[in-house]
Amino acid sequence: MTFLANKKSVILLAILTAFMAFVVMGIVNPMIDGKDGLSVIALQLSFDKAAAKEIVSTWDIEAFREWIFTDYIYALSYVLFFTSLLLWLGKEKHVDVKRFVAIALFAGLFDWVENSLELWFLQDTEHFSSTLFFIHSVLSTLKWLALPVVLWKIVQLLKTKRVTYV
Repeated sequence: MTFLANKKSVILLAILTAFMAFVVMGIVNPMIDGKDGLSVIALQLSFDKAAAKEIVSTWDIEAFREWIFTDYIYALSYVLFFTSLLLWLGKEKHVDVKRFVAIALFAGLFDWVENSLELWFLQDTEHFSSTLFFIHSVLSTLKWLALPVVLWKIVQLLKTKRVTYV
């Protein structure tokens, strides 16, 4: 993972992540819900299958199926960006960041599982397990909780003075 622990990787992955955030949040999600795209996030945090069915009832399901791959790419890009930034800052500041890299990786994994469960849910909303939908929302919530933890650590590292050995 040392190839990620450098400034050039951080910059490249930051650009990729910003681009994918724009694509997913600014283009794809509004295309799916026909509005501002926020109902895509509402689905992730709905916990209740009946509420989820209500949310997706106005969606363009085919657009979701066609464009969900962008959310997988977005998750991968933000995981690689956060990992790269953590590893680079950890190297620069001589701080062990493995736990926070793991948290970032879990956030991305939870995002991928969440996306996959949403695809499955949209194939047959009537017969999809309510328990499985609840698990989907738990994983989504864990993702949304993990990301601020990672950002907090990044800010903490940015504020830390570099340790020099004499």
